[in-house]
Amino acid sequence: MCPHTVMNFAAGPQLVVTDDDATLVERIRSGAVQGVGGDRAAFRALYARHSRYVAGVVYRLMGDDADLEDIVQDTFIRAVERLDSLRTPAQVRPWLVTIAVRFARGRLAKRRRRHWLRKDIAYAAAAASDPRDRAPADDLYAALSQIPDRLRVPWCLARVEGYKLDEVAAICDVSLATVKRRISDAQTRVDRRLLATPAQPSGGAA
Repeated sequence: MCPHTVMNFAAGPQLVVTDDDATLVERIRSGAVQGVGGDRAAFRALYARHSRYVAGVVYRLMGDDADLEDIVQDTFIRAVERLDSLRTPAQVRPWLVTIAVRFARGRLAKRRRRHWLRKDIAYAAAAASDPRDRAPADDLYAALSQIPDRLRVPWCLARVEGYKLDEVAAICDVSLATVKRRISDAQTRVDRRLLATPAQPSGGAA
């Protein structure tokens, strides 16, 4: 089943399907193997059966529903992409929850990084009496916003959050060498963007 059509399938008319989870999973897998895009009725039944529960878990993790819909949709898209890796089809619900939790943790981590970065920028801005003195912090934030997540995440964890490199590697689930390389690449991009930022005039009218 093409992941881009997952939510369209879910939005279709909900058919009454009495098959258990294992049967539904096998029906979806079988359709995909045959090249027909999967069993739509089976997918809609699986989505209807578990999406509300998954949404409840995500809501409790996040504390609000700001990212709820996106996380639930991403969860089922990822599930379709990796359905062949599900070893016990009857345990599809906890498997879906595991996927959802990973997405939720990613969103929460991004919120924390943004919170700390904005806090640091706000501190720098509050300490500046001249708006022009806030330019470096503003420029840094603008530069970071242009860096891909795979580079920005380890950079922020190391340089903003203060994690050790081995801790960053564990959090990002990559090798220590990869973390070092990504942080270095991020720093290079930040420096390049900051150097490319036009200098602000330092003096007033004569």
